[in-house]
Amino acid sequence: PVLIAKVDCVQHQQLCRDQNIRAYPTLRMFIDGEPSGDYQGHRTVVEMADWLVLQEEAHKKDLEESEKTVEKAAAAARKRLDVSAEEKEWNMKLQRHRHRQQANWDDGEHPGCQLAGHIMLDRVPGNFHVMARSNHHDLVPHMTNTSHFIHHLSVGEPAVSRMVEAGRAEVPTEVNEKLFPMNGNAYITKELHESYHHYLKVITTDVDGLETVARRRLKAYQILQNSQLAYYRNDMVPEAKFIYDLSPISVSYRRKSRHWYDYLTSMMAIIGGTFTVVGMVESGINAAVSRRKRYF
Repeated sequence: PVLIAKVDCVQHQQLCRDQNIRAYPTLRMFIDGEPSGDYQGHRTVVEMADWLVLQEEAHKKDLEESEKTVEKAAAAARKRLDVSAEEKEWNMKLQRHRHRQQANWDDGEHPGCQLAGHIMLDRVPGNFHVMARSNHHDLVPHMTNTSHFIHHLSVGEPAVSRMVEAGRAEVPTEVNEKLFPMNGNAYITKELHESYHHYLKVITTDVDGLETVARRRLKAYQILQNSQLAYYRNDMVPEAKFIYDLSPISVSYRRKSRHWYDYLTSMMAIIGGTFTVVGMVESGINAAVSRRKRYF
């Protein structure tokens, strides 16, 4: 039989240091008290059972058939989980659909890194991406989960974001919604070998009121975003990717108001036009009446 034990490296730090455990979770095989190797495959019953069979065959070739309980367990697991390729594909699609419908975010289920900062971008198309990598840990990068929650993402000077959020700049509502379209969005992946890619079209926007204390005008940038789920091969590392492109068109918003004398001038023009039309109608009626009397 194979005995399975679980160790919490938070509570047993010394033991994990002695065993040189640097990534979690780590599945390690011990034979007669000595480490035999780490499991690097998928976390499925069938694959783990097959791996144990190989370990047993490599180290205990002289066992009789009646003692190979691990091999029997592997065969039972395969028999119980044996489905056709079409059924497997259908089941995977169904699970993905359910996960899309139940896309809620729980911080307790997604412990990870918190990233904050600024990136200096050239005014040319490009991309930046987030992926799991560490110089001090041994990770299985292609099995990492790249679910992410975007608290704030904007393009341009940080002062513009502060001015807009504080209401110090009169930005049209339709523009304000497009300055930070990804704020508060959660992009959750439930399966391995997949991640979200975000395509951003950046539009330069000039709005009245975006000025510094030194009267320096600032530019705002609207973002038209489209996010798609990308699938990776088993040997590729998934990454949260942000692809941006600058639009060749810029948009300017100006707020114009009319003076009081403009309204007065317009009113007088309307009144004068009304009197002119009435006079023309009256003259036409008088001419028609005079001509009719002349015939009688």
